[in-house]
Amino acid sequence: MKKPTIWIVSSIAIITIGLVIMGFMFDVSENEKQNGLTGIYDVTIDGIIAFVEFERGKPSLYQSDKDGKKELLAQFPVDQTIVDVSFSNDGQILSYAVTDKEMDMDSNTEIHFIHMDTMQDEVAFTENAIVTEIAFDPKDSSLLFYLRADTFTNYSPITGERPHDFDVYSFKVDMKKSERHTHMKKYAMSSLHVSSDDDTVFVQMTDDDDVQSADDVFQAKQRIFQIPLSDPEEKEIISDPSGHEDIYDFLIIPERNEIIFQAVSGTKSNGIFQYDLFSFNYETFETEQLTTMRSNASKPLRGPDDQIYFIVDRRFGERQPDYHLYKMKIDGGETMEVPLNH
Repeated sequence: MKKPTIWIVSSIAIITIGLVIMGFMFDVSENEKQNGLTGIYDVTIDGIIAFVEFERGKPSLYQSDKDGKKELLAQFPVDQTIVDVSFSNDGQILSYAVTDKEMDMDSNTEIHFIHMDTMQDEVAFTENAIVTEIAFDPKDSSLLFYLRADTFTNYSPITGERPHDFDVYSFKVDMKKSERHTHMKKYAMSSLHVSSDDDTVFVQMTDDDDVQSADDVFQAKQRIFQIPLSDPEEKEIISDPSGHEDIYDFLIIPERNEIIFQAVSGTKSNGIFQYDLFSFNYETFETEQLTTMRSNASKPLRGPDDQIYFIVDRRFGERQPDYHLYKMKIDGGETMEVPLNH
């Protein structure tokens, strides 16, 4: 072999080895590629917003005041995630739940309390299971309800592993004691809300009590259920029981006898569903579409001045979501984006 050829081969080998070393040094994991706002937030009646962002994969909890001023409250490593946040009714405590980003049967969940007057952050309790949602009782700021899943598996060969066997629990802060309220072991349960009038909680889940066959499973719809804590077996559907649409996230407006809920509003040309917010009056049984976002509007919450806040994913159906926070009047109409990055 001629010397110039040897020199070229040696140079290529040295460059290749250098690039491999640099690749290991600067490799960015899939977790670290996560950036931007998530769909997890809560808002007080005074307009303080708590929300979660990923910063190079690190789940970061922020608060934003009425002027959009942003303040970091907590941040965790890339292998963890913040699954939900909830303000107490008086806005004095902010609770949030942290678990493994890659969940499995051995995942635990830490429930934190931030005392907003001192900004002290404490671990209130730990569940040896996956907690997916938390919600303070608006009647009692020392009582936190949560949804807990007892298994993490795939019940179908065509779906991935997910939390299953859900039930409703609560944690009494002053007694440092948890209590289980239901024994349903539901396949899925979400959108936890606690009544401001009585000892009742509301959740979204499948209306499958009378399912007898695979066809029945396919036909079963997602409904909103009211569960009396004194007798959970007496749960009842409060959304339109004859409606043909599946209902997902929701918000109850008791003085208007209304439920604001998320449902499919159309289909894009590529076959991906579009989700918008609707209102349902459970006295008149009238339904009205409130938004026309043509993407995915979700997680309606009530904020100050009878404004309804909600999340929009502008890239719904794509690999990376693009979440933005919006608000509108309680009866719909013009929507306005809420800035969170000042």
